[in-house]
Amino acid sequence: MMTASLPTAATALTPQRHAVADPSPSPSPVGGNQADAMTAVGRYEQAFAYQDCDLFVAATTPAFRENVAMTDCETFLDRARGRAAVIESLEMTPVSASGTGRGTLAALVHLEVRSHLDENGRPAESPVSLDYDYRYHLVRADGAWKVDVVHDVSGGRVEGQVSDVEQQAVDRMMVDWRTAYTTGDCAAVEASTTAGYRDSMGWTDCASFEQYIADQNAYCPMDVHQEDIRYRTLIDPHVGEIIIDVVEVCTLDTDESGAPIDPPYEAGAPYRYHLVEADGAWRIAEGDNGAAAEDEPGNANERAAIEAIRGYNQAWLDADCETYLATTTEAFRTALNAGGCAAFGPAARTYAESVTNFAVTPTDIERPSSKTMEIKTHETYDSLADVNGDPVDAPFLVDEYWVYTLVLSDGSWMITDVVMLL
Repeated sequence: MMTASLPTAATALTPQRHAVADPSPSPSPVGGNQADAMTAVGRYEQAFAYQDCDLFVAATTPAFRENVAMTDCETFLDRARGRAAVIESLEMTPVSASGTGRGTLAALVHLEVRSHLDENGRPAESPVSLDYDYRYHLVRADGAWKVDVVHDVSGGRVEGQVSDVEQQAVDRMMVDWRTAYTTGDCAAVEASTTAGYRDSMGWTDCASFEQYIADQNAYCPMDVHQEDIRYRTLIDPHVGEIIIDVVEVCTLDTDESGAPIDPPYEAGAPYRYHLVEADGAWRIAEGDNGAAAEDEPGNANERAAIEAIRGYNQAWLDADCETYLATTTEAFRTALNAGGCAAFGPAARTYAESVTNFAVTPTDIERPSSKTMEIKTHETYDSLADVNGDPVDAPFLVDEYWVYTLVLSDGSWMITDVVMLL
């Protein structure tokens, strides 16, 4: 049975009713990394036990405090008092600790808690014993180890991974959701979403949902393609959710006058679903644009690949053939019918005359092999021409998502394919 996560920084609770015992590590012998890790974890837990904001700040990184929405002492003290109202005692036992890189540690800790809430988060008549396994990720900063990220890995959970049973349940849910989203099937939307989500979307009854989908399909028929799935083990307001990143795809096979578009126009936009377990099934409870948020490069290779994408796009705006050749493979240039400067120059000048205010943002960086990178981007610009290249009276916004494939060649990342996100 899945248990609720230990009330922590990300959980607001009721006012204080009981004192909290000093969280004490097990007397098990520790040394090296484990001793350093347990000292840091102990300081973090003691900050809550003593309701000591200064200690909390000293024991955590700014990124951690931002992630759990606890960046000021007033919020921390409110959370600490709430946690004290629930936890009667807490004992920590180190399980393992190891270095994960330069200046980083990960410590797996078993927590034994006497709680006034049961495993489902409901008040208990008398304190109950609950067990958790937390993995604390620590970084070395300002001469001390600090908590940067905490994951709930109770029950043998692997960070971020869904179980086979959860995957099967989500697969069934996605079948219902795609049916609902494409056809307006009311029973399917009730099976795949929570009442709260439907209310937030204005789907207060079957008629309102059916009309929404009918209007959507009249404008641009939609479908949903799943891209990624993960279990939210990270301790934050979304812990315990299943997160699905999707591409919502619009397909047009006729233009505004009713004339056929051949091949049909397809465009996709990334979106993120937050799933919660309700009534024995996983259902969509929230949606946001998190899947389209900027993905920061994490190393020199990723930075170089993104710079290649930026350079390539700027080359089209500046008619800069040297940069165009430096950022693309010969095969890609041939596929564009712009194999050399003689063909690229005129095409780039025509393009630059029809575009203004161009911006590109990387939204997802993947490296499927040592010599291949796949990077999704969000690109916007104001178009000064229509689809036929004729000038328009007023610029109009173009908002698109693309996928770049890059290969490592002679030490440089070069674009070998660009396709619209579908």
